[in-house]
Amino acid sequence: MHEISMSSPSRLLLLASLLARDGIITNNGKSFLKELVLRRDPRLGDLMESFSTPTTKDNDMDFLEKVNDLIAEESASLFNELMTDTSLEVGKKLSKDERDRKSLNEHKSLIYGEVDYASFYRVLRKINTKPGGIFYDLGSGTGKAVMAARFTRDFHKCIGIEILEGLHQQAVKVLDKYNNQFRQYLCSGQSQYAGVHEGSFLDYQWTDGDVVFANSTCFDDDLMDKMSRMAEGLKPGAIFVTFTKGLNSKCFEVLERKRYKMSWGPATVFIHRRLLPNGEPVGPPGLKIFPSDATQEDGSGKSGNENGGGAQLDSDASRSDSDED
Repeated sequence: MHEISMSSPSRLLLLASLLARDGIITNNGKSFLKELVLRRDPRLGDLMESFSTPTTKDNDMDFLEKVNDLIAEESASLFNELMTDTSLEVGKKLSKDERDRKSLNEHKSLIYGEVDYASFYRVLRKINTKPGGIFYDLGSGTGKAVMAARFTRDFHKCIGIEILEGLHQQAVKVLDKYNNQFRQYLCSGQSQYAGVHEGSFLDYQWTDGDVVFANSTCFDDDLMDKMSRMAEGLKPGAIFVTFTKGLNSKCFEVLERKRYKMSWGPATVFIHRRLLPNGEPVGPPGLKIFPSDATQEDGSGKSGNENGGGAQLDSDASRSDSDED
């Protein structure tokens, strides 16, 4: 590791502010970098060493990826600390116990699964939303996707909706811990609200969302159809992310479909965008392109914007969920 010189902290703080101003990192990402500077984290020495190398396009891209990788590592560390008492096993047990107790095992849409933080971080970074707006997680479980969105992006609000009481109550505990111990690490200059609601997302008004997410791998056709119809009430340009199954609606374009690691194994991630009322896109896709995209597995075999609306299914839909083991 390279030592951080006495002048490096001020340079790093200025750099973090400039990168956030230009939208290269989030305001929360800037706060994570500032925390690293205050701790004089030795990883910053290597970062500044690469910043000092002669400027070329490839070097600049490599440096910016290193910055975002460091932010991802720091935010993941805090996220894991937040979730110390809310492991995958805890979520699976809460879900299965309640479904057994209430005779809900025939409702496969309630089978439990979780996002992988690193993969979800990448998906949200790829969407590249501007500061503000509302994030919804439909079927939010113990709140992991809600908190991942809260840590990694600059949404005005991050909201989860969960129908199972046990999972909801665990998410409430996570939010209490976040507000008391972790909110302080995020950017103080913007809202860091996170909330969860108990009930069916079919009975909740979420069409004011700017980014909506549903871990839809086990959703049945009826639930996918109802969710797709509700999603048509989103504003043009709104993003809807699903797993394994695409929305069954011609009011959306699919910007991208790729396979990412999740708690049960690889899952195909669909990034949809609401079209204009005349069926036209609101503009260019606007997704961030990463250097590793050329080698990452693509679940469709073609570019995302070649996939129109309508029901879409990938082979990972048939997997046996781990909470049934």
